[in-house]
Amino acid sequence: MSGFDPLAGRIEPEAGRIVETARVPLWVHDSGGQGEPVVLLGGFTVGHFGFDHVRQLLKTERRLVAWEPRGLGLSACPDPAEEPYTVEVWAEDLSALLDALGLERVHLWAMGFGSYIANLFAANHPERVGALVTYTDVWARDPEKGYPLIWDVYWAIVRNFGTSGFGARILGNVFDVSNVEWFSIWESRNIEQVMHRDLTPATVGYCLLEADIRDALERIEASTLVVQGNRSWDGRELDPSQDPSLTLMRERIADFEVANIPDAHPGYVYIQQPASVAAAAEAFLDAHPLG
Repeated sequence: MSGFDPLAGRIEPEAGRIVETARVPLWVHDSGGQGEPVVLLGGFTVGHFGFDHVRQLLKTERRLVAWEPRGLGLSACPDPAEEPYTVEVWAEDLSALLDALGLERVHLWAMGFGSYIANLFAANHPERVGALVTYTDVWARDPEKGYPLIWDVYWAIVRNFGTSGFGARILGNVFDVSNVEWFSIWESRNIEQVMHRDLTPATVGYCLLEADIRDALERIEASTLVVQGNRSWDGRELDPSQDPSLTLMRERIADFEVANIPDAHPGYVYIQQPASVAAAAEAFLDAHPLG
């Protein structure tokens, strides 16, 4: 994409602030919009930067609150040997963050591993969630995702090369988003600013190997939209009926919809088709106001 700057409009860490919650200090960026509050939960390698290109395409003014969970970016990084990292811990950190920001009820919009947190929070705190826009990360051992195989490669790179410089550049090319020519440059920058080498097993590793919130799905009362692309890396059109995690969500969440975006990978649709993602999510939030 000649002349396109993938870093334009990027919310750098210094643009946010550290919020002291009742649990741990957390990095937050608050757009300060006058509309309904929407809490953004990014992935665990891309962080809040995952919403960079979608955010710029939103047409309705909303108060967008982006944050990094403990162990990522500038948020607190407790020793996992003393304070274990789990979806339950991250979800309660989010509750404490909303308290600190004075937000009683919000919409949640999650991508990637941020969906573990958003989905569990919606199940545990239904009174605090309006609508939920999310992804199918509910079970690390879903056989269709192959996450344990990814971890073997991912951790070998981090262990040997770290999460900055050369290590970040290798990690930025692990997921071949080949139809986006600037992806590896953008992703390696994200990795350098979001990931911490020594905490990778407790953050990314945990999400690839252990996270499992299947039992919480039936307690989600919020109107829920899964946004995903409809094609695999090799271009095959995916059959939603053969997606175990999506099937579980459809069966267990009462008010449930899916937006299948054409010509994009399920997870990296935010990078490949940001305009379609923005339109689908915004229409869903418009249809489900906080009231």
